[in-house]
Amino acid sequence: MIQKRAVEIDYSNEETNFTLALTTLAARLDRRSLVIIFTDFVDPISAELMLRTVGRLTERHLVLFMMIRDVELESLADMPPSSGEDVARAVVAGGLLRERQVVIGRLRLLGAHVIEADHQRLGPALVERYLQFKREDLL
Repeated sequence: MIQKRAVEIDYSNEETNFTLALTTLAARLDRRSLVIIFTDFVDPISAELMLRTVGRLTERHLVLFMMIRDVELESLADMPPSSGEDVARAVVAGGLLRERQVVIGRLRLLGAHVIEADHQRLGPALVERYLQFKREDLL
């Protein structure tokens, strides 16, 4: 069912309205639920809007964020520079990775769970975390 619904999602360059989406979802959920959010944080402003809403959602529900590791950004940040342009790329990539880690840290402080994995590992990591939640009687 998830794959079928995911195929129906059309690509768009519009910003995600996390506040509206998560507030609407919270209003529709009658009982404690596992809410899985597949996302990536493009900029600190959109992440900040999302963080405000997540705090309210985690008060009642189990919230899990699924994020694909940005291997390309990590390699740019770790690449030994051979020119001034390489240094600039590494600095920007490192800054974006730090901002991402700050958001992940804040999500965890709010009570959300976060999985950050390579795209091949995302599915298995989700199943493993679900089983962990069941073992810990969080659902």
